[in-house]
Amino acid sequence: MKYLSFIVFVLIALCSCNKETKILNKLEGNWKVDLIRIEDGEGFTFYDSLPTGTFQFGKIPKTCNANCSYNYVNFGGFQINDSLTIVNGSFEFSSVKNRILITSNSDTIDARIIMLTKKAIELEYYDLIKFRLVRFVMSKD
Repeated sequence: MKYLSFIVFVLIALCSCNKETKILNKLEGNWKVDLIRIEDGEGFTFYDSLPTGTFQFGKIPKTCNANCSYNYVNFGGFQINDSLTIVNGSFEFSSVKNRILITSNSDTIDARIIMLTKKAIELEYYDLIKFRLVRFVMSKD
């Protein structure tokens, strides 16, 4: 019985590692930001369909760099310019929660992976300072 329990445990561990490896293989590389969706604290949604920037994810070690700028016009007619910069960041991935925690010297982003394929990814995180939900839609470079 102990032997059978050990085999089941090893198989579960291997399957878990295999799932994370597959996701890391998809995540690795350069991603071009195609669209940014911003939902403010009052529930209004804004889009920037012409953002500039990229995200770069490395598998070993788990590194992340990002440089992205975007702008949109709010309901008051004001132009809002914003950016996200991550330099020499690292990340941890949770396959159970489908989340990625990106950490750099200046910031920590706890993003939810909405979609991940070999050619597309959607990440969403809540900006606590500006009270808004930000979604990045990206394609593989």
